[in-house]
Amino acid sequence: MKKVSVIIPTYNRADKIKASIQSVLDQTYDDYELIVVDDASSDDTESVVRSFSDDRIRYHRLAENGGAAKARNKGVDLSETDYIAFHDSDDKWLPDKLKKQMDYFDNNPDVSMVYGKIRFIAGNESFVLPDKDTKGDLEGFIFPWLLARNTIGTPAMLIRKSCFDNAGGFDASLRCLEDWEFVLRFSRMYKIGYIDEVLVDSFDSAGSVSWNMGGAFYDARCKMIAMHKESMMKYGIFDKMVMDVFEKAEKSGLLPQVQQMLMKYLQYYA
Repeated sequence: MKKVSVIIPTYNRADKIKASIQSVLDQTYDDYELIVVDDASSDDTESVVRSFSDDRIRYHRLAENGGAAKARNKGVDLSETDYIAFHDSDDKWLPDKLKKQMDYFDNNPDVSMVYGKIRFIAGNESFVLPDKDTKGDLEGFIFPWLLARNTIGTPAMLIRKSCFDNAGGFDASLRCLEDWEFVLRFSRMYKIGYIDEVLVDSFDSAGSVSWNMGGAFYDARCKMIAMHKESMMKYGIFDKMVMDVFEKAEKSGLLPQVQQMLMKYLQYYA
């Protein structure tokens, strides 16, 4: 078996992280280390993590809060294996997630990342992404497809560590959409594989960036549009991406601020 490093960034999730960790311990693929990076929580997160007696679990606390991207990067720095999987402290993996992904790697040695579907759950409602109606390039060299939308969630990724490092890791300046920004850079360089099955259950929780849109969202989108302007123009989607962000900003009452933000980034990356 090839060993995997599972990275869980967490911040004040004492009430949820136990179930998240248990979903890793319940994996049918059991050759892994689990690194929990505590982003300076002020609750009982540490005591919950240390309540597990499994020696595959390592706990690391950051001195100050720096966001999920920074915590994930630190987890990778601490890892001691050739494969990296990311998990969120308020989500659950399905039991065969790691096994299916590692089997995929064994059968497709030219792939540098493999991901699958995520089921998003909010109360009695749920939806799956990518959904059955998604038409596009979900695997292969899919940078052009990812320019316009993200179909790869962080908790569904399994990555060769060397490729993660070569791509530069997550942008720690972002507090939202850091997964999309990362896969854009990654997909420029590497082939990506896809498993057409739900691998992760993601739950709506207060403060979860997967479910909320605010200033951090617009900052990330404007930065990504500016960084990839030439590629978006090449594939004829630049104007569409700008209008999409502006329409969302107008509905949020933030259009002037977002317009200024985009102009700032376009000048910076010109």
